[in-house]
Amino acid sequence: MRRSLLCLAGVLLIAGCSHDEQTDYRSPSGNYDLSHWKLTLPDDDASEVDNAKLRDGYASRYFHLADNGAMVFVAPSGAGSTKNSDYPRSELRELLDPTDDNRNWSGSGFHQLSASARVLRAPSTQKIIVGQIHGFDARPLIKLQWQKGKLRALIKRHPKGPNEDISHVFATPVDNDLFSYVIELRDGVLAVEVNGERITHDVYAEDPAWRDVTFYFKAGAYVQDDDEDGDDDLGEVQFTQLNVRHD
Repeated sequence: MRRSLLCLAGVLLIAGCSHDEQTDYRSPSGNYDLSHWKLTLPDDDASEVDNAKLRDGYASRYFHLADNGAMVFVAPSGAGSTKNSDYPRSELRELLDPTDDNRNWSGSGFHQLSASARVLRAPSTQKIIVGQIHGFDARPLIKLQWQKGKLRALIKRHPKGPNEDISHVFATPVDNDLFSYVIELRDGVLAVEVNGERITHDVYAEDPAWRDVTFYFKAGAYVQDDDEDGDDDLGEVQFTQLNVRHD
């Protein structure tokens, strides 16, 4: 099965608008295929926007279409967080079945997330997660973190038990410029590529317990900052391309 989210179009489509506070925002749904995602918001309750509402034209200050046609994610520092995190996020969560969070994919076969993005604004910690493979009822297998202008892969050794990371910093700084990344899992072997530099890691060899975990992709702005330091302390990430593939 192959599923792709629409890349940035040369001619911008005017999507439906949603009123948020005192400003109208355009929805990304006219430019991007959101049929297999839901959205977590950085409001006080860390609310979720379900798949139907997302496809129907949802937009807000946290998630909207930029004038240049990019899909924008905004998360203020110290905003609301989910129960298993201290950090706020404006982040898409993949849904194989748009009506069922419990249906996810195993580490067998081939699964790929590819994206192009840029970090426009960063919180005081200078850390934002821009892509993940997350375990269902388990830890995230891989978090791709923008940190002070460089990208770092944080790979969990174990789905549960000791909380240990393998960390790799990609050599080429991306600063606030556009970068491309690929995160894929093929029969238990994880690969992460940023601007042509590629690393691999045998997940099943590291801990066979990963064989019993199912996964889903995430992408957006997951701000690693739990302090409220003013209105300007936030993360903003623009995506111009986002594709998911399962074989």
